[in-house]
Amino acid sequence: MTLRDCLKAVPPGLAVATAIAFLILNGLGIWQLERLKWKEGLIADMARTEAAAPVAVDALLAQTKPDWHSAALAPCSVKPDTPIYMHTEVGGVPGYRVLTACPTAGKAILVDLGFAQTKLALAVPITLTPVGRLRPFEKAGGFTPVNRVAENDWYWRSPAEMGPVLKADLRTDYFIVLDLKASHTDIPGLQQGPLTAPLPNRHLEYALTWFGLGWALLGVFGSVVYQRARKNKTA
Repeated sequence: MTLRDCLKAVPPGLAVATAIAFLILNGLGIWQLERLKWKEGLIADMARTEAAAPVAVDALLAQTKPDWHSAALAPCSVKPDTPIYMHTEVGGVPGYRVLTACPTAGKAILVDLGFAQTKLALAVPITLTPVGRLRPFEKAGGFTPVNRVAENDWYWRSPAEMGPVLKADLRTDYFIVLDLKASHTDIPGLQQGPLTAPLPNRHLEYALTWFGLGWALLGVFGSVVYQRARKNKTA
């Protein structure tokens, strides 16, 4: 059987559809490789910030890329009835992220004090000298429950909703995750929360999957054409 026989057996519609699908699948693979490069750069940037000394929060916020850097704040008072308790889970253990507001030269900034399995039993106000990582706010996921402000029931960090409850005009771009050790803070029941967001990096795996699907499709198309050509020749 010759190449000419195979070409005669190619259904035009199937050939066009296969070519379009092949290009789309390989395009998705290339896109995932670009995402891989971006994610590796983000991980490298985050690693560099871990070794940097804390910078005053107002000076840090004036920089062009302050994300993830260690920030130092002025002393901040936390009253027993001040914190907001946001539902979360750490290592399969349910509990709360304990949130408060601390002042800066401009607007106040939301500070994530850490993780607690139960609400803190604060008897008197405490004063912190916060040091922590500056993180951008994330949007609520598609399956994240809605904050029920009236019931004081929280599921995601929403500065627009939390500001009035904390009686603070909160920044809407960044918040601080407290570094308990660097802040010399020891509050019974409060555990260190993750200082950085998890950054899963499976883009190479996704890229290989898309490329594999594209070439598998081409193989199936070739097999179909070959079988049709054989059938035509023996007919």
